[in-house]
Amino acid sequence: METHESGSFNEHLVLHELKHYLPSQAPLKDFIHHNTLHAFQHKKFHEGLHEASKIFGYKTYLQLAEYRNLCSEGKISEEILNRILEKRKGNNVSLWKENLLQKNYNTNTYSRIGRLRAEWKKQFKINLPKETQPIMFRVLGSYLDQGVAIWNFPVHDKSFLDAIKEVERNSFTSMFKTARSKNLLLNASCKIESLLKVLVGDELLYEHYLFDQQFEHPGWSGMVSFLEDNPQTLLDKRQVSLHDLIVFELLLEVDALDYKFGENWSPLGLKIENKPDPLFSTVNNSELFETLALWQEAYEWSYYDKVLATIQHNDAVYETKNAHSFQGIFCIDDRECSIRRYLEKNDPNCKTFGAPGFFNVEFYFQPEDSRFFTKVCPAPVTPKYLIKEENKKTKRKKDAHFTKHTHGLIGGWLISQTLGFWSAVKLFISIFKPAVTPATSYSFNHMDKHATLTIENKNIEHREHNLQVGFTVFEMADRVEGLLKSIG
Repeated sequence: METHESGSFNEHLVLHELKHYLPSQAPLKDFIHHNTLHAFQHKKFHEGLHEASKIFGYKTYLQLAEYRNLCSEGKISEEILNRILEKRKGNNVSLWKENLLQKNYNTNTYSRIGRLRAEWKKQFKINLPKETQPIMFRVLGSYLDQGVAIWNFPVHDKSFLDAIKEVERNSFTSMFKTARSKNLLLNASCKIESLLKVLVGDELLYEHYLFDQQFEHPGWSGMVSFLEDNPQTLLDKRQVSLHDLIVFELLLEVDALDYKFGENWSPLGLKIENKPDPLFSTVNNSELFETLALWQEAYEWSYYDKVLATIQHNDAVYETKNAHSFQGIFCIDDRECSIRRYLEKNDPNCKTFGAPGFFNVEFYFQPEDSRFFTKVCPAPVTPKYLIKEENKKTKRKKDAHFTKHTHGLIGGWLISQTLGFWSAVKLFISIFKPAVTPATSYSFNHMDKHATLTIENKNIEHREHNLQVGFTVFEMADRVEGLLKSIG
């Protein structure tokens, strides 16, 4: 997408592109396995790495000095290096080998991202992120809070932007220091394009400006983008979108500039003499990146050769019996694969299998006394079953130090004068004898090994939250059969 070439800003397309390039960052309570370079997967390998580095400043290779050290240590085979050069460079092997081993390069990377917004400091002598991000992150974090904060965000049944409007209308104070941003929020239809006209002015720079802005905090923006598309990820759901986050940030920027300069400042685009290169214009190849690509290929093939040679010359023969000492089923994760290899090496008579880590049983789990339930299966699977914990034998311990009373005027003073001294003693003891306390957060706190689980469903009408509670015997057998067949 090149909105700057057509001369017209398309908000929908730019937001779509932003969501594509931002990291798909789920809240940290969830397992995250994400390819940061997913937006470049359609490119050839080295081409994608080069563009990611040039556009976004990503470190996609080792440093040149590291490759040279690996070669001197023998971890990159000179024979393989010569083979790669002959294949890629033909008659220029000696020249390129000298480049790889001896030539000095300027290895500083100058990414395109951030170039436009850097002009705020140059032209206006203002650090705009420092002025806006502290309040933006506090408001966003408070809105998304899942029950950790002591004070709840006052409006949680509306979208992020509508909730901010509601707070602004009914508060004695304001999130903004000046009147214009508040009026734009409350009295006008807050559109991204109209705010960019105030801040940037030049329509050809709108797309670049938004990419610069959101990639100053890609983790936050990526999480908001992810939650917009996957609201069920939050236990206590919120209506948040990348559009609303951008509008709020743009309003804060207008506010910060008005506070410092009044309302008579010029848009950024009108102050810049030399416009930055378009963000997604063609990335030309460079000798440095060609050198790094050759080193990377030589490094990878050196590793492959060693691994394959070891497998080829592994003459160990293990005597096996017909009866297996034991059989084990492990997740197909690469970490479990290494455990399986060690087991089979040390006990040739055992047999291990690999299977998806949820073992073909998809469900939500709800601890007793919990308002929420947790999905216990991979992202693409949507369970229709609920397993509940019942008849819990133990109760969650509580700690008087962590109650809302500690934050009141009188209660806080009394507790700090009494339990406060005991806190110091406990802190000292914990240095020499660490122990789990009620304040410790870990998964096993949410379940009791002596409790019972609603695994078997004896009445298919037994449903909660539109989920069947437990599995019927037929459904259990069906999943066991599917698992055993899938592992052979």
